[in-house]
Amino acid sequence: MISSIVAVSVVVVELFTSQGCSSCPPADALISRLAQSRAQVIPLAFHVDYWDHLGWRDPFSSPEWTRRQMMYTHAFRLNSAYTPQMVVNGSRQLVGSNSLAMSSAIDEASRAKGVGSVALDVSQSGTKITAAVRAEASPSSDVVLVLFENDVSTHIERGENEGRTAKDDAIVRRIVRVGGGSLTKTVTLDADPTWKHLGVVAFVQDRTNLAITAAAIRYL
Repeated sequence: MISSIVAVSVVVVELFTSQGCSSCPPADALISRLAQSRAQVIPLAFHVDYWDHLGWRDPFSSPEWTRRQMMYTHAFRLNSAYTPQMVVNGSRQLVGSNSLAMSSAIDEASRAKGVGSVALDVSQSGTKITAAVRAEASPSSDVVLVLFENDVSTHIERGENEGRTAKDDAIVRRIVRVGGGSLTKTVTLDADPTWKHLGVVAFVQDRTNLAITAAAIRYL
C-alpha cells in the first residue's frame, strides 16, 4: 500500500519523557490524546535515558533522544534538562503535563504561517519501510524523518512508577536526517518485527533557531 499526504503549518509536539519519572504519566496521557485525535497536530515522544539508572530502564529510552533534548536545553538557555518537557514546533518549551499551556502553544503555532513544504510517500514490505520525501525548504533547514509506534503497554516493575502499566503512544523508534534544504530523496528504515501500529513523520527544521516550519505524517 502506498499513499501520500502534504501538510504545511502543521504543529509538531515533542515530549521528552521517561517511564522512570513519576511526573511523566500525565504528560504521556496528553501525548496519547493527541495521537488518537489524528488532527493537525503531530505528537512525538522521545524517551530519554538519564532516568534509567534510578531503578527502571525505560525500554524505549535512547541516549540519542537525550541528545536531542539537550539541543533544546541549550537553545532555550535552560539550566538543565527535565522531564516531562514539551517542545512545540521547536520554538516554545513548557512543562509537559500542563494541558492549558500545551493547548495555548498549539493554538499559537497553528496560526503561524508555514514556511516551505514537505510531502511524504510511504510503503512497507516486511520490516523495511520506504519513505519518499520531497521538500521545499531554505538552505539553512534540515529535513528530518521519524519512525514512531503507537499503542504499546508496559508493566513497570521497579522505579518511581513501580506497579503501573504504562500505555504509550507516538514512541520515537528511528530518526534520520534526510538532508538539507529543498530535496527529493528516498530513505529506507528498518523496523523491528515486534513493532506494530507504526507511522512516519517528515518535518523541516531550521538549524539556526530550531523552528519546525512544515511537517507531514503517514500511518502504516
